[in-house]
Amino acid sequence: MKKRKMKNIRFVKNIFILAIASTLIFTQCKEPASLNAVVVSDQSNESGKDIQTILENIGLFDVDIEKGASPDFADYDVVVLQVDDGNWNDRTKEAFVTYVKNGGGVVVLSNSGSAFSGWTEYQRIVGASSDKSAGKSNEAYDYQVANVNVEHPITKGLSKIWLHNDDFLLFSTASPGGDVEVLSTALADSIHGGSGKSLPVLFTVQFGEGRVLHSTLGNNSVNSMNCVGFITTLQRGAEWAATGVVSQEVPLDFPNYVSTHQWPDFKPLTLEEIFKKASTYKVGKSRKYLADISIRIRNSDGKAETYAMYEDKILEFLNSEATVDSKKYLCKELSWIGSDKSITALGILVNDKDLSEAASYALQRLRL
Repeated sequence: MKKRKMKNIRFVKNIFILAIASTLIFTQCKEPASLNAVVVSDQSNESGKDIQTILENIGLFDVDIEKGASPDFADYDVVVLQVDDGNWNDRTKEAFVTYVKNGGGVVVLSNSGSAFSGWTEYQRIVGASSDKSAGKSNEAYDYQVANVNVEHPITKGLSKIWLHNDDFLLFSTASPGGDVEVLSTALADSIHGGSGKSLPVLFTVQFGEGRVLHSTLGNNSVNSMNCVGFITTLQRGAEWAATGVVSQEVPLDFPNYVSTHQWPDFKPLTLEEIFKKASTYKVGKSRKYLADISIRIRNSDGKAETYAMYEDKILEFLNSEATVDSKKYLCKELSWIGSDKSITALGILVNDKDLSEAASYALQRLRL
């Protein structure tokens, strides 16, 4: 009887241990909980959906859209404001102020800084005046953004100066107020109706325990919103506003000071898409897609199988209908990652009147 009792105890104990182990395994396998965001917009449906897509593309956010309604702010880790005027009642205004004071995250986009005329606390939260008469540049154009604070989590690792794509520059942040930290500026060029001074285009505001990112980028619909600079700073800014940290890597094709980069679907191009776009390159045009391929190769893990994958794609490219100029460029990449396969293929191209010089150069390097 005693032995049977001991067996039962051991059986129960084993079941208990298995239950704990199963719970631990399940917990470890679960994906991290998503952050909750809401886009409050009184602009076009497409504009709000674009912001939703941009945030959901990084896999950190579940995003709702509220148009003309009053969201329950407490349900969200970050509130993204995309409003031109704003018509909240007093109860909603009070709830928003309480939300931010208690640590809620906010991202203020484009014209939202000058919304809610006469609401003083809102102006302190967004760090800008509600005066709409400040205006904007007389046309949309590519302008340089200078990161003046390169150590902030949002801007850390980004190009110090980068070219933003086809956008209007807002003049409403000439004198930001409140507890403001300027991250990035842009020159309000007098040629485009500006004052000739540098204006904040990205800055943070501390209001109570809340974190606020104010961005004046993205005012020219899709033309400016598909800029990799706008997308990246919005994604990083939303995560920072929600959590105080940024876990995202800087995209390989983040713009530099002379070239803009766009993601047509608000997400990075696949390697196949980049090769396709690179195939039309001609001397005198932008080499950004070819440069993207080079950057990806150089920033890869350096493993033999990775180089072999790039080698195969380039060899396939050399046998395609791509332009001669694009093929010449990629022959140079083969010159340092190529294997015996490349030596064979380049040996054939040496007899091609258009590619002979580029192929010979690559062969010479591979045979050293």
